Amino acid sequence: MRMRRREIILAAGSAAILAASTVPSFADAPAGTVVGMVGNCSVVHAGRTTPLKLGDPVAVSDEIDVPANGKLKLRMSDGSIISLASGTRMSVSAYQTDAAGQRQNAQLALAQGLLRAVVAPVERPATFEVSTAVGTAAVRSTDWFIEAKPGSAQVGVLSGSVVLSSAATGRAVTIPARWGSRLEAGRDPVEARVWAPEEFQAVISRTNLP
Repeated sequence: MRMRRREIILAAGSAAILAASTVPSFADAPAGTVVGMVGNCSVVHAGRTTPLKLGDPVAVSDEIDVPANGKLKLRMSDGSIISLASGTRMSVSAYQTDAAGQRQNAQLALAQGLLRAVVAPVERPATFEVSTAVGTAAVRSTDWFIEAKPGSAQVGVLSGSVVLSSAATGRAVTIPARWGSRLEAGRDPVEARVWAPEEFQAVISRTNLP
């Protein structure tokens, strides 16, 4: 009887360890793939910095660094395209899709630099957010830019619309197509305005890759 009880305890312990090992880890979940690159871009994964090359995967929790002479293009797991300009640092906080590849929750953190996101459409409400030190920009499906600088962020929208909200005040502004807005630390977003073609061309050229 004593031996039988010990066997039951050991079996239960083994089952618990097996169950814990089979719990999915979203921290290492695949998020996208490198489809274009200029310069020596790198990724920090699990605390280790590794040079990137075409075809490399990017996972949730990865931190991506684009050098001053570089550019990077990612095709995300839902089909969205993320283009990063030179001098950009971005991390993938979350990127979840359903069995059909439809986006459910995408969250990127832009520490500095400029990114362009061509966000894939979805058939149901889904999250796509880019956070900066001063606020967060949220979209559904659109083609847009966001640039983070110390103490500020700027958004320009080519198509669709983006909601830019202040981390300090909670106030938000909706930016329609061909318009842009700016956000300073501790303040409300400024009223959206029409962007000149030259302003869009400037950010396009900084993020454009074949």
